Amino acid sequence: MSCCKQKKETPDPTPGPSFDDPSIHEDYKNYQRDPFLAFIPQLGRWGFGILSNELSIYGKGAASAPSFTSKFLKGAYSFYRANPNILFREILSGFTVAIMQVPESIAFSFVAGVPPLSGLQATWWMAFITGIFGGKPGMISGAAGALAVVVTRLTASDGVLSYLSVDERLNVLYMTMFVCGIFQIGFAMFRLAKLVRLIPETGMIGFMNGLAIIIFMAQLPAFQYCEAEPLFVDCTVEQRQWLTFAGQPLELSLVLVHVACCMAIMKFWPMVPKVGRWIPASLMALLIGTLIEWTLFRQAIGQGTRVVEQTAPIAGDPPRFDWPSIPTDSQTLSTMLSFAIQLAAIGAVESVLTLQACNEITDTVPKISDSNQECFAQGLANLVCGLFRAMGGDAMIGQSTINIMNGARHRVSSTMSGVFMLLFTLVLSPFINLLPIATLTGVLFMVVLSTFQWKTFIILRYGRLSDSAAIVLVTVVAVFTNLAIAIAAGIILSALVHAWDSGAHVETDVVVKDMVVNGKRVNDVKYVHVRGSIFFSSTRKFVNMFNIAEDPTTVILDFKDALIIDHSAVAAIQGLSHRYALAGKRIIILNIQQKCVGRMQRTHGDKDKLHTQMSHQVADLESQGREGEEREENVADSTSSEPKDLQNLKMFEANVDGIDTELNKLIDNNGADVQEVDSQHRA
Repeated sequence: MSCCKQKKETPDPTPGPSFDDPSIHEDYKNYQRDPFLAFIPQLGRWGFGILSNELSIYGKGAASAPSFTSKFLKGAYSFYRANPNILFREILSGFTVAIMQVPESIAFSFVAGVPPLSGLQATWWMAFITGIFGGKPGMISGAAGALAVVVTRLTASDGVLSYLSVDERLNVLYMTMFVCGIFQIGFAMFRLAKLVRLIPETGMIGFMNGLAIIIFMAQLPAFQYCEAEPLFVDCTVEQRQWLTFAGQPLELSLVLVHVACCMAIMKFWPMVPKVGRWIPASLMALLIGTLIEWTLFRQAIGQGTRVVEQTAPIAGDPPRFDWPSIPTDSQTLSTMLSFAIQLAAIGAVESVLTLQACNEITDTVPKISDSNQECFAQGLANLVCGLFRAMGGDAMIGQSTINIMNGARHRVSSTMSGVFMLLFTLVLSPFINLLPIATLTGVLFMVVLSTFQWKTFIILRYGRLSDSAAIVLVTVVAVFTNLAIAIAAGIILSALVHAWDSGAHVETDVVVKDMVVNGKRVNDVKYVHVRGSIFFSSTRKFVNMFNIAEDPTTVILDFKDALIIDHSAVAAIQGLSHRYALAGKRIIILNIQQKCVGRMQRTHGDKDKLHTQMSHQVADLESQGREGEEREENVADSTSSEPKDLQNLKMFEANVDGIDTELNKLIDNNGADVQEVDSQHRA
């Protein structure tokens, strides 16, 4: 049966646009804008929902805490009983870290302007509490330089509280740490650690470099001496003098020998078979350095170097509860509150970034929940420090690096570092007093080398200029101010660079062609395919792509590959529409992504005009032609006299018959060939 095709339908050739097209898409028309003050009950419901959800989570956690603690303790006991070598390594590493924390805590306590015992007890509380509740097992916290630099503005005689006595300034500091702990616990409850994702990699590199430089600068007093006071810590900055080869050649040489031997031991001791794996290199360096000091240098040569006892002897009382009593005037309270917020932000940022640095060393995947848990632990520790006359602190990148490099991966090491710190303060102070300061300096110099990001120089040489500037900015600001300001500066710089770059990446594909709009043919339509993100930085470039005087009467904006980010983009589109309307032309808007539609409808000044612009059916003439051909082929197939399946079956049978015929011919030919060969053989 012959197949016949229907006649191809052509669109209405009526030229020119139609400005009175009816609305086609009812989705935009049904949108109702909320009342102006509707956000108030919405915000209340949102806040109440968050609060009730958080309370239910904490309630479930409190209810399950006893059973969880019991299971955790039983599991930990079974694990360490089956792996005593891991327990030995954890305890030994905690002992080594506690030894390293002693001079650091004393040094930072004097930087902060508080008694040495305040820094030692802060380290004990911070290490013990964060070791139990912290988000990263093995991470060490204590009295840190990042907070000490800010605290000194509270305790200094010429600081912001200069009108108070020394004891009153210390009480304000302890109350500030108490409030700081409350803020950090609030950070954890509201899960603000996720804001760390705003910190770019360049900010992280600058943070690590700044920490390395701060740790290095804290070790420079090892190359100083003081003859005016019996203890080095009692000397003022003006009384301290540098060791030189012209004045003290032997002592300076011995200090350098201590530092070099310690760094060499830490470098090569892990390579020693068997023993190097079990005994931490830093502990071995301290033991050998102490042995050299008291046998070779002092006995054989007759010249020694400064030890802990000559710097700040360790002897203290156990921690005692003492509620800080502070003046209640408005100036003191406002100062305390502002510094509490600053210290909370600095401590939270440094702790979260140190946690990320530890994750990089251990090759583990960081979790936001770990960061929030670390913020909670830091806040709880600082809160307790304020109640026991301790200066507070945060994560310590140097000690955390040493602990992880010693192979510690569990909570025992960090918790035991706090326990040993308390024992050193109360019982083992005579042993700590024998340690040479130069040996401790050598250990921390190795920490500086491992903390500093040496890839910085590659980025500075071959990287992008903005990345190099961000690294240098964060590093310099961290050294001269504090880490919180440095990280904020890095975020601001990176955000500005990103906004500038994104604003330049808005592009359009422009085609002038005939199209079908709402079933009618329109000639010379300017079709604009927009790509990129339209926001405050890119609106000027977007608007400059149009020439209202020269454009045709109909302009189509296709946003299928574009995002409308903010109100600046909405205002730019609204302004274009208004200027085109004044010129007697129209704009049709297509394919705005769903998450951008609500933003357009909420903030657009003329809702009806927006509805009209978005309520059009647009098609290309070529695409309509192809669709018509496809419909004609389908109609032709449907008008056949036999079903399509029956036609296919007949074609298959015809092919089978053809194959049978060819096969029979082949058999006959082969039979004739066989008979011919047989007759030749007989002849």
